[in-house]
Amino acid sequence: MNRIKNAFEPAFLKPIIRTAFPIAMQFLLSSAVNLIDVVMIGSLGDAAVAASGGANQIFFLLNLMLFGINSGASVFLSQFWGTRDLKNVRRTMGMMYLLSAAAVLLFTVGAVAAPRLLVSLYLHEEPALTLSASYLRIVGISYPVTALSMILAMVCRCTGDVSIPTRASILSILLNVGGNALLIFGLCGCPALGLDGAAIATAVARTAECLLLLITVYRNKLPGAAKLRELFAFDRNFVKRYICTAWPVLLNEILWSIGISLYSVAYGMLGTAALAAVQISNTAVQLATVFTRGLSNACGISIGRAVGAGQREKAIDYGYRFSILLPATGLLTGLVLIAIHPLILGLYQVTPETLHLAKTLLILQALQYVLKSDSMVLVVGIFRAAGDTMFACLLDTGSVWLVGVPLAFLGVRLGLPLWGLSLLIFCDDIAKVTVGFIHLFRENWVKNVTSQIQEG
Repeated sequence: MNRIKNAFEPAFLKPIIRTAFPIAMQFLLSSAVNLIDVVMIGSLGDAAVAASGGANQIFFLLNLMLFGINSGASVFLSQFWGTRDLKNVRRTMGMMYLLSAAAVLLFTVGAVAAPRLLVSLYLHEEPALTLSASYLRIVGISYPVTALSMILAMVCRCTGDVSIPTRASILSILLNVGGNALLIFGLCGCPALGLDGAAIATAVARTAECLLLLITVYRNKLPGAAKLRELFAFDRNFVKRYICTAWPVLLNEILWSIGISLYSVAYGMLGTAALAAVQISNTAVQLATVFTRGLSNACGISIGRAVGAGQREKAIDYGYRFSILLPATGLLTGLVLIAIHPLILGLYQVTPETLHLAKTLLILQALQYVLKSDSMVLVVGIFRAAGDTMFACLLDTGSVWLVGVPLAFLGVRLGLPLWGLSLLIFCDDIAKVTVGFIHLFRENWVKNVTSQIQEG
């Protein structure tokens, strides 16, 4: 009972909300861009919505791979910043740049050189397949600047400059919306390029966001304003310790993203309308759940700093508090999403079949969000941030590959409707939360990964 009371204690909540709010605002802006994209693209028909969804699955894979790189690095960034070790913060950034460059090269070449082959994994009907390939080829050019933006934003968050990524996202959303209006519909004398116009607007917006982050970080000489010699001043001990800690996170995100992407493959087997409905529902859920995601990130930053400062008991206490706080906000979020879902779905100009499927899926996802928010905070906010990256990897990927993926394709084989398939896939989160809480109560997940890295 005391732990429940402590989770809502004003002295605890105030600094957490101060950290979480700017992060949530950035997620809100990012999700708003996705929502506006889908709404504007929706005016072009079901095929265009499904096409953008199929192309965005490729970005989803890259995004989660980059998130894995950055999330693994955030364990070090938060713990190093807990002792104000700027030298190792910047060496950590160097590792982030190297690993991200390898991932971006692979995905950019694939998106530009073989887009149709990639999107054919998710789409099987024309004209969605052709539209999606064209969209992916254009958007793929922006992958390098997207990776750079993610690194700079993560460093800013972990070192306390949480408002800077938000300002960059504001610029991005304004440019994206304006670009969509001009290039999708051909306003103000611009060519009406349809789905390709949306891709161009997205690429321009991402580039501008990256430039603003770079200029702000280096002009204000923030912790992320590293020189080349500071970024790559590695020694054997640093690289060894970094890889030993970070590789489970990267492996986690690669395997998890592939598994989640296979869910989309399963949904795609139900037809273009089903995949379009999934795209609409996922975009709405991302928009509604931004504060929960912000709290999860704030949890990771708070626990990482406590571990880095050698405050084990404080880190454990935070873990319990957040494991209560996140489901509570998840429940509230789900209820709000159910209440406003008619307003959200009213924005789309798609077929009645797609709209009905999206409504059913949206309500199911809202009801499931209590457990989804708990699985989010256990894996990313608690275990990973505290340095227990191997268990976080096993928990996250094990639930997807041993539970979610087999059940997804079993559902397709059994001929289940979209809502039935969604319920089967949800078993992934049930398994994850059950095992995660058992590990949480054992209290052996605090691991200071920076203590063995020597200065030098």
